[in-house]
Amino acid sequence: MNLRMRAYDPFDARDVVALWDRCLRADPITREIFEENVLLDPNFDPTGCRVAELGSSMIGFAYALTRRTPLPWGFESEFERDREVGWVFALFVEEAHRRQGIGSELLQEALEFLRAKGVRRVVLGNYAPNYVLSGVDTQAYPGAQEFFVRHGFEVEGQSFGMGIDLHGFRRPPEAAETEQTLGREGIVVECFSRDYLLPTLAFLEECFPTWLSLLIEKLRRGDDHREMVIARRGTEVIGYCQRRYGHHAERTGPFGVRADFRGKRIGTLMLYHLLERMAEEGLRFGWFAQTGERQRHYYQRVGYRAIRTHVEMSRRL
Repeated sequence: MNLRMRAYDPFDARDVVALWDRCLRADPITREIFEENVLLDPNFDPTGCRVAELGSSMIGFAYALTRRTPLPWGFESEFERDREVGWVFALFVEEAHRRQGIGSELLQEALEFLRAKGVRRVVLGNYAPNYVLSGVDTQAYPGAQEFFVRHGFEVEGQSFGMGIDLHGFRRPPEAAETEQTLGREGIVVECFSRDYLLPTLAFLEECFPTWLSLLIEKLRRGDDHREMVIARRGTEVIGYCQRRYGHHAERTGPFGVRADFRGKRIGTLMLYHLLERMAEEGLRFGWFAQTGERQRHYYQRVGYRAIRTHVEMSRRL
């Protein structure tokens, strides 16, 4: 077998994307998504990208990385926390060439790259802020969990991808009652406007700093302000919710409320506003990539259902 392992080449993008879509059918990407989440990431290091070739055909790919720079604004704490953490962002082999040791060799090369960078803990997927793969989907990719277990990875937990049918979606009647109750407390839920840019930034920086980049990217792209919902009391922003994550117009979230205002259904009302607006625009489905067990039950009460289950895996080096 004329198999060759080599580093990523600047002209490999087209073949990587095509191979990705053949191998990871439940998580297809485009050239634009690959560039945005991999090549344009300041932490991208081509030596962490390994390609398996058989003759002139690409049949396998692995990508590992570490944080070399704190990206973006709001991720300062993540940078400090992740000094000895590395990620196997993606690893896949053409179906016809599996169980021949190619995936194992790609993984070992990825681990050697991370070890040389001083990594002590390796995480599968779940790389913030460029979430593409949320751990291992055991239903979509049978055998993947067992493969990584054989190579020293352990299951740390599980997360759920959630989705909601938006055909004819309307806020339930009790949402109007909640809105009136909040109004009597001076709390308003409405679409974001630039008048509240600085209060929204202040809220995110205090409560959810790693979301700052999401708002900033949306504003720089010129996204419709109605894709973002805020909750405010007077001029003070106390909650934020959005949709569209990168190239995914139907991806909802994140959303959150300041701790001292939780329990008032503010978050639920923001989410209803967002979903109703999506339905009015003709979107027929809303989804997000991952949440935990406790939050899953909350989203189910709103109308979401679990559409995927991922196991979260890591290992020590």
